[in-house]
Amino acid sequence: MCFLTVFQTSQAGVSDAQRRIIDNQLFLLKEGMVSEKEVFKKAKKFDDKGVFGIGSDEMTREEYKEYLREKSFAIKD
Repeated sequence: MCFLTVFQTSQAGVSDAQRRIIDNQLFLLKEGMVSEKEVFKKAKKFDDKGVFGIGSDEMTREEYKEYLREKSFAIKD
């Protein structure tokens, strides 16, 4: 038996456009000039809605937090 393990390098649920928005806001976020909730709202506007809901991939709060952790930013809940 042979098992193949596939690792997905991109964060599921966080699109490329959302990553760019978040990455561009990281400095302001770290300096306290914007809140993490504001950045989430900005990035959320770029959810992949799909066609009539088919193929949609919307970013969840947990996926957003995980992406920020990957970028070495901790959210205080």
